[in-house]
Amino acid sequence: MGQGRPEGQANESDAMLDRLATVAAQALATGAAAVWLADQAGDRLTLAADSGLPPDSLPRVPVAPAESALWATARAAGVAILENASDTCLPTGYPAAASVALVAEGQPVGLLCVYSASPRKFTPAETAFLRSLADLGAAAIQTGRRLAELEQAEIQRGQLMRVTAHELRSPITVAQSLLRNVLRGYAGPLSDLQRDVFGRVAGQLDFLGVLVNDFLDLTASRARRMTADEGPVAVNTSLARVVIILQPRAEEKGVTLTFRQAREELAVWATEEALDHVFTNLVDNAVKYTPPGGTVTVTLSRNGDQAQVRVSDSGIGIPADSLPHLFEEFYRAPNARAFKAVGTGLGLAIVKGLVERYRGRIAVESAVGQGTTFSVDFPLYYPAQ
Repeated sequence: MGQGRPEGQANESDAMLDRLATVAAQALATGAAAVWLADQAGDRLTLAADSGLPPDSLPRVPVAPAESALWATARAAGVAILENASDTCLPTGYPAAASVALVAEGQPVGLLCVYSASPRKFTPAETAFLRSLADLGAAAIQTGRRLAELEQAEIQRGQLMRVTAHELRSPITVAQSLLRNVLRGYAGPLSDLQRDVFGRVAGQLDFLGVLVNDFLDLTASRARRMTADEGPVAVNTSLARVVIILQPRAEEKGVTLTFRQAREELAVWATEEALDHVFTNLVDNAVKYTPPGGTVTVTLSRNGDQAQVRVSDSGIGIPADSLPHLFEEFYRAPNARAFKAVGTGLGLAIVKGLVERYRGRIAVESAVGQGTTFSVDFPLYYPAQ
């Protein structure tokens, strides 16, 4: 495989280019082929893939297109054939070559070359087949570039959302703090009407704060993470951490929060941040929508080759016609809105995205007035994997 892929082409599939070279070498029975890619300015060619060639038989550093008759001819005529000649793109010990330009949207983006270790004349049928193969390769290259552009645009949109949310978070936090001080009487006594008005404003600010935090979580959940951030994560530890954090909130509300541990440590492939976010959302929702005197039970168990987490509550439940929409962005069940708990309808959409990112499944069972159970299953991680 060639080194030093030109800038802007790192997103193209190495496997696809390798396969292109291999198919060309086999189809024309030469046993050797290579794919060269040009940079966007057309100032250099870089070996991107090769098949059947001895090591170091071609330059592994970018070469100037002016040094290659194959490139110049292929750009002009679409096909170039060399016999008993020397060329920068011709490997040592291979006197004959047929080359076709890889053309995407009318612009040459590289070369597909097949090489012969003995003098050989390439037939029109062979060059026509090579041309068809090059068309397929060029289309694949162009698709890879477009996907890279879309990915970059998505990254930029995510960055804009994060910056905007961070800029909003600070003034909201300050305003919340000031209003709390006013409601506590630090700015002087309040009439009942003033207390009611300031209380309503404080409630709206709390909603805005939740909305900003959910937007940050949503953009973070959609961001492409480096694989170095991922690894085996102990579900037991993540759940224990979440339960400890939310226990005071449950006690303050008069809800009994219980954690039933698994008998063994269960690990899954994910990030600690992702697992903590999934379990925090589910347990926090269970506490939020369970009236005082109710119960929330978190259970971790092994279910075959899955780590299964169940969060069950005795809360208000979810109407049957709301269940199909529960994981849609900004959706909240009617009885959840009537319960007057602060929420944006983004939390479960984020949770579902994170669960599916790590090959998990999430399901829900519920009945109005009887409670809700969310089940999350992740494939168990084994060191051999």
